[in-house]
Amino acid sequence: MGNLSLSVQQEKKFVKSFIISFIAIASIAILISSNRSKKYFDDSKPHHTLNGFTNPYLSKETQNKKISDLIKMMREDRPKTPDNIAIKTVKLSEIEGRIKDRQNFYLWIGHSTALIHINGKNILTDPIFSDRCSPVQFAGPKRYSNPAISIDSLPKIDLIVISHNHYDHLDYQTVKRIGNSALWAVPLGLKKWFNNQGIEQVVEMDWFESYQYAGIKVNCLPSQHWSKRTVFKSFDTLWSSWGIEVGNFKFWFAGDTGYNDVQFKAIGRDYGPFDLAAIPMGAYEPRWFMKNFHVNPDEAVQIHLDVDSKKSVGIHFGTFVLTTEPIFDPIKKLKIARQKYELKENHFIIPKIGEFIIL
Repeated sequence: MGNLSLSVQQEKKFVKSFIISFIAIASIAILISSNRSKKYFDDSKPHHTLNGFTNPYLSKETQNKKISDLIKMMREDRPKTPDNIAIKTVKLSEIEGRIKDRQNFYLWIGHSTALIHINGKNILTDPIFSDRCSPVQFAGPKRYSNPAISIDSLPKIDLIVISHNHYDHLDYQTVKRIGNSALWAVPLGLKKWFNNQGIEQVVEMDWFESYQYAGIKVNCLPSQHWSKRTVFKSFDTLWSSWGIEVGNFKFWFAGDTGYNDVQFKAIGRDYGPFDLAAIPMGAYEPRWFMKNFHVNPDEAVQIHLDVDSKKSVGIHFGTFVLTTEPIFDPIKKLKIARQKYELKENHFIIPKIGEFIIL
């Protein structure tokens, strides 16, 4: 009986010690993150705070989700993961043939990953070629559609843009494989992460900053989202959309975003019109939780109109089960939205993975 009592006391001491250690580690991580965020602080910019970054058109309360809300959302039913969907697999020889023929094109590789070839320049967006969008490859959301092209079959890439640090947009395995063979354009706060992976070919930018590289003009532009890569850090690095200009051609990559009626109209006014825009249209349910950070197809069409895009393509669907809407719901609702706003099919395209869109 005495031994049992001693065991219980030891267990209590262990639990207490663990909790104290956890709180200490969390506090240190938050302090380090806060100090790093202050490095970028500029009180003249409304999206900067002393503790990181913020969305100027959302209140603090609507941005910071309660743990209870997160738990409630995670308990909601997800659609069944479909069997691996058959897609067109694109070979490097086909891409190189189109490049040799001086054909400008957009190729959706899957999720938010796309290859754009414009006037001899190859641009890649939010590349993820891993099986899972997760810190580890043995757990987490698993892709149900393969990439249209393998990472080994990519042509020589000039520029890669990263919208933010969520695992379905910033993939460690992919970054390591591509390495320093291209220039990475990233939002504020992410350069250090890339440097830690041995990547030196990286330029870090704030909203409304521009950078010229090898005949490409890169504009870092707003979006409405958030950043989080570890349990202890949120809003410590910036998120963005990207305006890319090659000659007279203008491409806008929305990244991942919620909707507001200010930022996208300003992008269209100051940086548009765009010849092509890639706009998310998936991962939007349940709306009570996702509305501020993920657009639904109706809002995606509003963004298309706001940024003054001649032609838009949908992204951020068809690859991972991340939220609660049915798998093919984005396609059905985009068709409804096109009818509502009297858009022709070729003004906002529902692409297929592996489909070339000629520009």
